[in-house]
Amino acid sequence: MSQDQQGHGTWVASLAAGALGGGETVGVAPEATLLNIKVLQRMPAIGQSSTLAACEAGDTGGLLSWVLTGINDALAQHADVISLSLGTLVDLTTGDGAGWKTSFDRVTYAAQQAGTVIIAATGNDGIDLSTGRYIELPSQARGVLAVTATTNADCVENPKPNAICAAGPVARASYANFNAPNSIAAPGGALPEGADDATSGWIFGACSSGIANTTDGLPASGKSFGCFGLGHVAYVQAMGTSASAPLLAGAAALLKAAHPAWSAAQIITVLQTSATPSIYMSERQLNLPAALYATP
Repeated sequence: MSQDQQGHGTWVASLAAGALGGGETVGVAPEATLLNIKVLQRMPAIGQSSTLAACEAGDTGGLLSWVLTGINDALAQHADVISLSLGTLVDLTTGDGAGWKTSFDRVTYAAQQAGTVIIAATGNDGIDLSTGRYIELPSQARGVLAVTATTNADCVENPKPNAICAAGPVARASYANFNAPNSIAAPGGALPEGADDATSGWIFGACSSGIANTTDGLPASGKSFGCFGLGHVAYVQAMGTSASAPLLAGAAALLKAAHPAWSAAQIITVLQTSATPSIYMSERQLNLPAALYATP
């Protein structure tokens, strides 16, 4: 099994399917079986003073071809739902951009025809995706349900000291890309960030706390990287459309369990039509407990 070198994958997995019993979080579909397919890797940061500093400051990255391979691997293992908290903007006016759109369309449409629901985050650039020139892949590939992020109005960009968030009206998070055709919205969080035991606008989830019996540091004998560069901690608060996608994927998994004969298109249609319209945004909002807006 590949080690989660950054923590992001573990965090999003916990939101979709964190199991009941013993932990501090529970996913939307706690009885779902997780199939972990690694398609990105931790990349060192450039311009740091040492190898350790470069690795500690590094972030997750990779190639679009790795993502396509991962989707095919999931299909080969008969996944019911694929959750993708990743993506990149591509320019459709260039040959490369149009080519990548065609490649993803081919693979994601095959997934849909095989009955697999693909849900993908729209990204965190604050960009209107309805212009037609720039799209986010894989969220805007054929048959994929794109997910943007919401928070409540009290949490939107509120960095004041000791600020708090209470459950309230739904609004689009300022960082979230929006207006992807046929998209939906789910909680993604927003400022303020609070201590892990305090009310926060961020989403609370489990994290990769490093290899057992090691200390934090450059992977070597007795050392491993922990969660989001924070060290060997088991839980973390974060925000982004990366949270929105697995929350929706958990809902899709519950629908698939209740209606195993439904097609991928049917599940996506039910998710969209049962979501609640919001006066604060163009996308419809997935119905999830209000407590998600005032985590933990």
